[in-house]
Amino acid sequence: MSPRTYRFFQSAVLFGLGLFLIAKIASGKLIWYIHPRFIPLTFLAVAVLLGIGWTVFQEGRRTGPMKAGSGMEGETPEHGHGASPWRLAIVTIPLVIGVLIPAHPLTASAVPGKGITAAVPVTAGNKTINFSQAADARDILQWNGLFNSDTNPGSYLGQEANVIGFVYHDAHLQAGQFLVARFALVCCPADAFAVVMIVDWPAGATLQTNQWVKVKGPVQSAQLNGQTLPLIQATSVSPVDPPAVAYLYP
Repeated sequence: MSPRTYRFFQSAVLFGLGLFLIAKIASGKLIWYIHPRFIPLTFLAVAVLLGIGWTVFQEGRRTGPMKAGSGMEGETPEHGHGASPWRLAIVTIPLVIGVLIPAHPLTASAVPGKGITAAVPVTAGNKTINFSQAADARDILQWNGLFNSDTNPGSYLGQEANVIGFVYHDAHLQAGQFLVARFALVCCPADAFAVVMIVDWPAGATLQTNQWVKVKGPVQSAQLNGQTLPLIQATSVSPVDPPAVAYLYP
């Protein structure tokens, strides 16, 4: 591969990465990859990738084709310029995977690997759980934060929950119970963890795993695998469409 061709391939990869990120931002799917607080950094990354890509492209245009008898015929970037096509191929792999594999949020199948935790942060970054928030406005993450804060969780017992999450059946639950769950994302899916509320619902066994539901009812306290979790004595469980933003963000 000539140095000129190599430069053009380099610029194509850089432009491709930049355009891939632009597409994810425009489609709203970037939050399936990272916490929203990192989106401004992604805009910066796009500008850098496109800027470097343009610079490399211009360098390729200035690099003329090798002439016969110049003593440089057959020179490859790895010999003449310290760059290897294999390195370029490795950098291209994430772009190819991102384009060919459809993006989707984590589902219930990831719960066993990610684990369930009730020890959620009360404060993260500039966001603090609002203890005075109306009970029916709290999400699953906020309910768990309240139950595991320094305050007395008994003061929240009996309050009405109104939460949305996907169904997960845990073998340690009692008959007529299931978990309503969401994934919380701290940075990216690699560090995601499941936050759940136990639901008492006689027809719970008929719900399909990963089905999204809205659960309403008074909250009590329960133990699951040594963790204190909020339990909803459901008065209604109704199917809903998956939310546009599937994750919760501490």
